[in-house]
Amino acid sequence: MKKANKNDKSDTTFRFQVIEDKSDEVIIEVSPEDYAREIAAGVSPDETLSPGRHVGVRGGFLKRHPNFDPTKTKTVVHISLGLDLDVLKYFKQLAKETNAESYETPIKQVLREAMEKSGQISGAASSEHQTLIENPQFIEAVAERVRKLSKKSSTKPASKIQSAAKPRRRVA
Repeated sequence: MKKANKNDKSDTTFRFQVIEDKSDEVIIEVSPEDYAREIAAGVSPDETLSPGRHVGVRGGFLKRHPNFDPTKTKTVVHISLGLDLDVLKYFKQLAKETNAESYETPIKQVLREAMEKSGQISGAASSEHQTLIENPQFIEAVAERVRKLSKKSSTKPASKIQSAAKPRRRVA
């Protein structure tokens, strides 16, 4: 809904009258003139209240969901963040090497580790990590992955490893 600008000659501010204000309920009335002003200002009829009385309930969500606990809800905030190209390439490569869902995953992991190191992480998130660390299935999965990776690195022929380490000399 549009708000009035000081330079505008027409007032397009949405108006209504509060008829009754109880602690958990509010009744407002929209006049036909107020509704017409909204429509004239370009507001869709679906986006404004029609003329008449309307009852609003405060705290309606919590009444419908009494067991809702916002502290147990993971909140993800989408932001726009400028990164240097070499940093972005590094995290994309890291995501590829670790089979991460996206390059955002290792970025989040590095940021979380920095938070944990500084002691600025919330208790709930910290306990989630502690639970994972103590989970025998998780530990076994990590151990299995380490065994597979060490087998791959130990199967390389010694000649290839040595030749990669020695610089080649050019014969003049």
